[in-house]
Amino acid sequence: MPLRDDLLTPIAGENPAGVELRYDPVFDKIKEARREDLDVPAGDWEAPRKIADWPQVIRLSSETIATRSKDLQLAVWLTEALLWREGFSGLRNGLELIRDLLAEFWEQLYPELEDGDAEMRAAPLDWLGSKLGVSIRLQPLNAHGHTYLQYRESQSIPTEAEAEAEYEDTKRTARAAAIQQGRITPEAFEQGFAATPKEWYKLLVDEIARSLDAIVELDRVGEERFGADAPSYRTLREALQEVQRAAEQLLARKLQADPDPVAESAQSDGAVDVGSGTGHEPTLGVPALAGSGSVGGAAAGAAVPAGSGAITPMPTSREDAAARIAAAARYLRDTVPLDPASYLLLRGFRWGELRAGSGDLDPTLLAAPPTDVRVHLKQQLLDGRWDELLNAAEEVMAAPYGRGWLDLQRYVLTACEGLGSEYDAVAAAVRGALRALLQDFPELPELTLMDDSPTSNRETGAWLRAEGLLGGADASGDGSTVPFEGGRPARGRLPEDRAIERVRAGEPQKGIEILIQEAAQRDSARARFLLRTRAAGIMLEIGMANVALPILRELVEQVEKYQLEEWEAGNVVAESLGLFYQCLGQVDADNPTREELYLRICRLDPLRAIRLVSTAGNGAADEYGQGG
Repeated sequence: MPLRDDLLTPIAGENPAGVELRYDPVFDKIKEARREDLDVPAGDWEAPRKIADWPQVIRLSSETIATRSKDLQLAVWLTEALLWREGFSGLRNGLELIRDLLAEFWEQLYPELEDGDAEMRAAPLDWLGSKLGVSIRLQPLNAHGHTYLQYRESQSIPTEAEAEAEYEDTKRTARAAAIQQGRITPEAFEQGFAATPKEWYKLLVDEIARSLDAIVELDRVGEERFGADAPSYRTLREALQEVQRAAEQLLARKLQADPDPVAESAQSDGAVDVGSGTGHEPTLGVPALAGSGSVGGAAAGAAVPAGSGAITPMPTSREDAAARIAAAARYLRDTVPLDPASYLLLRGFRWGELRAGSGDLDPTLLAAPPTDVRVHLKQQLLDGRWDELLNAAEEVMAAPYGRGWLDLQRYVLTACEGLGSEYDAVAAAVRGALRALLQDFPELPELTLMDDSPTSNRETGAWLRAEGLLGGADASGDGSTVPFEGGRPARGRLPEDRAIERVRAGEPQKGIEILIQEAAQRDSARARFLLRTRAAGIMLEIGMANVALPILRELVEQVEKYQLEEWEAGNVVAESLGLFYQCLGQVDADNPTREELYLRICRLDPLRAIRLVSTAGNGAADEYGQGG
C-alpha cells in the first residue's frame, strides 16, 4: 500500500501544518482502530476479542496528516500500522515520513513547542523509540508466519530426536510441556523455513538494513531539531538488529544450500575465501582470523587478515589453524547462537595455550588489546547493546588478547545476562571454563598484560569475587571457600545448586530454606534479591502462593524503590515481576495490577511474557496504551 503523495503538502490556510486535533473525534477513532485485546483467557467474562484494524489506522492517519494536521502522534501511529501491515518496508516509509515532517514543518508541527520547549513534541517519538521493539520482534521470519520471538523460543525447546533419546527425561518433559502450551517447536519452524524461498530472505535482510539507515537519518534530523531533548531510538535499533542477525543467519543457510552464482574472478582455482563466511564481518579492527603467535616466545599479536588467502584441505601453519578455529566459531555463533560449542571452542584453544607450559604461566602470552578495542567494547556495554557486545567480545576472544584479558569475560557474561534466559547455557559454559582457568592459575587476576595494564580492572576484580570465581570464594565475598574435586568446582555446592538438588530429591521446602538462609547472610542487596526471587519461584511451583505473595510484593517494591528497570538487566527484573504476576493469578486473579505487570514484562523480557500466556496475539501487550 503506497503512501499518499500529499502527506508533505502544506495544508491550505494560515498554518501549513493545519490545526491541533488532539481532542478531535478522529483521534479517538484511530485509538480505537489500533486497540487490540490481550489474547488471554477471560474466564466467565469471555467475549469476542478486539483485533487491531491496521488498514483503518493507515487510512485515517494518512488522510488527517494530508488534509488537516501535521502531527507527529499521527505519524507515529501511521508508522506502527505500516509495520504491521507491510513489514519492514512499511516501517522504513513511516520513519522517512517522520524525518521529513521534522525537516520541513518544524516551526508549525504538532505537538506545538511550549515557550521553545520541545519536550511535548518529542513524546510521540520517545514512544516510537522505546515501545515499538516488541512489534518488530513479532514480525514473521518465514513463509508460515513464525515470528522472530517464536524462532528464538523454538531454539530453547528440545527437538523430537533429543527428547526421545535414552536418559533424556528432562528434555522429553520440557518438549511435551512446550507443545501443550502451544509453543512453536524447532521442527515446526524448520518446516516454515524450508517452505520460504531464498529471495524472500534476501528481501527481508535488505528491508531491515534500509530501516536501520532510516533510523540513522531520523536520529540525525532529531538531533538538529531537538538538541538536548532529542529522542532516543536505541531500543528500536537494538530490536531491528536482533531480527537482522537472525534473518542474516537464515539467509546464510539458504545460500549454503543454494549458492548464488559467483563471478570467476572472485575465486581462483576453486579456493574458498575464508573471510566470506556467513555475511558477518569482524568488528573492532580485530582480524577475523587471528593468528595465535608462537606459544613460548614469538610475537603474541601475529594475525592473518580476514580473507587474505585460500583454504587448503589441511592447515599449513599454527596461524592458519588459529584462523580456521576463529572462522568455525564465528560460523557456529551465527547459525546456532545459543549453543555453547563456539564459546568453548575459542576458550579451549586460547586458554589451552596458557596451559601448554610446564605449569607456570608464561607472561609473554598475555597479549594486550589495543585501546580502540577496549573503548569500543566498553561503549557497547554502557549502551546496553548486548547482542553486538557478545559478538564483538567473541571476536576478541578469538585473538591472542583473549588469553589473559579477564575484563573480556565480564563483558561476555554481562551480555549473556542482558540477552535473557535463553543464553543461560552459554553463560554457564563460559563461567565454568573461566572458573577452571582461575583454579589452574589463581594468580592470573593479579598479573599484568604485556603493556603493563592489569589483566582485570577494579570492576572486574569485584565482579570475579561476587561471582565466586576467585580462589574458590563463593559469591558472598566473605572469604569462605567452595570445595573442589579434580581441579574443578564441585557441582551443586553453590546455594542455588544445593537448593535445586533438594527440589529434585522431593524436598522443595529444604531448597527454599537453603535459599532464604543464604539470602540472610549476603551483604550484597542484589544477591539477596536474586536468592529470594529463586525461593519465591519454588514456593509457587509447590503451591505455596500465599507464602510467596508478601515476598514477591516486597521484591517488586524494591524494583520501584531502586529503579532497577533503569539499570538492571531486563530479564532479571522480569523474573520477579513474572512470578508476582503468576502469584496474583493464583490468589487474587482480579487484581488490576496484573495487566500493568504484564505490560512491563513484555517490555523487559518478551520471551518470558510469551511463556506467561500460551499464545501471543498479533499485537504487542505494551502497545495498547494510547501512545501519548
